[in-house]
Amino acid sequence: MKRPLIALSARNQTANPDNPIRSDNSSYFEYVSAGGGLPCIAFVKDEDEAEQIAHTFDGLLLTGGEDCDPALYGEENTKSEVIDSDLEQSDILLYNAFVKAGKPVMGICRGIQIIAVCNGAKLIQHIPDVFHTGHAQNQMNPPRGRNDTCHNVRFVAGTRIGKLMGECHPVNSYHHQALEQCPEGFTVSGYSEEGIIEAIEKDHVIAVQWHPERLLHDPAHLSIMQSFIDECSSC
Repeated sequence: MKRPLIALSARNQTANPDNPIRSDNSSYFEYVSAGGGLPCIAFVKDEDEAEQIAHTFDGLLLTGGEDCDPALYGEENTKSEVIDSDLEQSDILLYNAFVKAGKPVMGICRGIQIIAVCNGAKLIQHIPDVFHTGHAQNQMNPPRGRNDTCHNVRFVAGTRIGKLMGECHPVNSYHHQALEQCPEGFTVSGYSEEGIIEAIEKDHVIAVQWHPERLLHDPAHLSIMQSFIDECSSC
């Protein structure tokens, strides 16, 4: 049986601007493979390249990474940290091309934020300034391990992600930014206990704020990728 070909949005893993290395964390490759897909890195520079990738691949996974440029949602940079304009452009081009092609898209962490700003939503640039709590478990005292969970998400009944995760389920957390509001046309499918948006969905697009690829030992988190791959197989 042919495995769906999944494009992973590239990330910059080098500090040398003259020779950038386009790559991504092995956990994303393992997650896609465990769900039944075949992962491959994708980086594009223009709309034509993005449309060719969308035509060739069965689905797109927008992976985690650095902060989004606040200029994308009409704000000045007050608390956003590392910004990579080349990768940001590639993410946006790929997202728009896959949506145009009617191909499934999944976003993880930064991925949900890219999807949100592409659809007119704003971001909270620093969660502690609004909710007076942190969501980066590696900075907690004591810090949580890479494969540990740190808080619960309450899921909305009847949503696609809610059906996979149940009413309430523990997740991990590695972000200091979050969605300020739900993008137009989307449904919120999960909230943190403080009310932070943790999951959204629409048509062939699903996105989560946590990192399910680091929780492969939990069938619920694996089921999100399996559901995504099943959709990629049928589109």
